Amino acid sequence: MKILLLFLSLFHQTIPALIPTVAPTPSSDRLLPPIAQFKERITKKPFGVYITPKSSPVQPEKFTGYHTGTDVEYQDITADVPVFAITSGIVIFSGHVNGYGGVIIIRHQFQNKDLLALYGHLKPSSLIPKDSVVKAGDTIAILGKGFSSETDGERKHLHFAILKSDKIDFRGYVQKQPELAGWIDPLTLYN
Repeated sequence: MKILLLFLSLFHQTIPALIPTVAPTPSSDRLLPPIAQFKERITKKPFGVYITPKSSPVQPEKFTGYHTGTDVEYQDITADVPVFAITSGIVIFSGHVNGYGGVIIIRHQFQNKDLLALYGHLKPSSLIPKDSVVKAGDTIAILGKGFSSETDGERKHLHFAILKSDKIDFRGYVQKQPELAGWIDPLTLYN
């Protein structure tokens, strides 16, 4: 019996060293696309393009400025189009925003950096709730119906933006090119 107690005592002392106190975070060098045909459907408004009501490839246009995200076009699709988490993260905003309709913002970690991904023009009733934990590839919403309140009157498309900071910024356009420094061109993360 003493031998068994001694063994258990020694075994118990070594267990904490064998069990990590914090689970390792999986690291990935690749992000999943936020939507099907992501790269192929960025045809009208890529990141950083300067838009005015006269120069915009989308008419009529109500915005002016440098585009903070990429627009992924789906006007030709009448079926529901799902939107996916690009990697694991936590939803820090889920709701309606003027200019977008439904919006989800997820705090993701990618290459040991925190990023905020804004997914805009989503059907509000399809949004997963704030504080949801997501994994890469999880469906987070579906695109809103074009020219409806779901997209705040905009065409059927995904506005996908990546913020460098931890501060939410809903702007789809900035007035001065240096202000784009707060965002990352999403395509640079998909080489």
